[in-house]
Amino acid sequence: MSKHGTTKQYAKQHFVAQCYTKPWHDPDSVGTKMTPYVWVFDKDGSVAKRRAPINLFTETDIYTFLAPDGSRDLWLEHGLQELEDKFTRIRNKTFFRDVWPDAEQTAWLLSFVSTAHLRTRSFRNFHADQWRGIRQRMEEMAEDMRQATPEQRRAAAISSAIGRSDRGASLSVEDVRRLEENPLQHLLPSFMRTELPIMARMSMAVLRTNDPLGFVTSDTPAVYFDPTAYKRQPIYRSPGLACIDIEVTLPLSPQLCLILTHRPDFHGYIDISSEALNELNRLRIAHCDQNFVACRNEIRAGWFEHRPMPEDSWENVRERKIASGEWPSSNYKTNEEDLK
Repeated sequence: MSKHGTTKQYAKQHFVAQCYTKPWHDPDSVGTKMTPYVWVFDKDGSVAKRRAPINLFTETDIYTFLAPDGSRDLWLEHGLQELEDKFTRIRNKTFFRDVWPDAEQTAWLLSFVSTAHLRTRSFRNFHADQWRGIRQRMEEMAEDMRQATPEQRRAAAISSAIGRSDRGASLSVEDVRRLEENPLQHLLPSFMRTELPIMARMSMAVLRTNDPLGFVTSDTPAVYFDPTAYKRQPIYRSPGLACIDIEVTLPLSPQLCLILTHRPDFHGYIDISSEALNELNRLRIAHCDQNFVACRNEIRAGWFEHRPMPEDSWENVRERKIASGEWPSSNYKTNEEDLK
């Protein structure tokens, strides 16, 4: 209810689109008198619940701009709904009919993939935490300035002026607070402007399986994964679209999964083995926030395997170099401190 006693429109907003999860309806619930549902599991597979997509992955006003007077700006929510409608029509008319999308349809699909990655609750929480830390440090610095001597203030003012001339405009505490409170509203459009030109240069394929359980999806449906990241120091493992080996995957249904790569020969429909399907599901569950979704009340043990680091991982290579004396102990201690 609003402060005037009327029901708020569009208050219940999906951070994973309702239209997206519908293909995971349990086949036994379709065509019956019951409302079709999907199976929602805790990340460890321990709890399974039936949920209708309309009630799944929602949060109140997650995309709404709230003005100081209490009014609600819904431009982002309406924009995402328009994109969802485009995606649904294109998915149903192309991939579900073994037809390949044209250039315009592909552009809309890539926009949906990008937003599927950016619009989630986990993305919001991560960036809110990042901006919260910056805001707290800025407030601590402001308090230090209030307690500083006149000489210290003058020195800090000179240093700040030099920094601004080098880096351009700076953010105020209020700017950072707005980013902390509404990261999706402020960051999603700018992130999309960065991601889409890169995605447009990537190859697109659709992986297929005839397994009745098939692909699972989750509360973070689009996964960005670099299979070679383990060879780098942990601080450099964050996956980015510019990484040459990056793989972007978004299941379209239990039988189809969209994948983007920088491999020029990776295109069209590709049938995959049961081993590849199991690995893709393991990867998706590992990257989910709290829940994953399947079309049946069934899980497989391989989805939850925790594997040791490969022999050529940065950690194992480092340990071997330390043991052989190739990595000086002083460097080892420094790197350990850097990684804390």
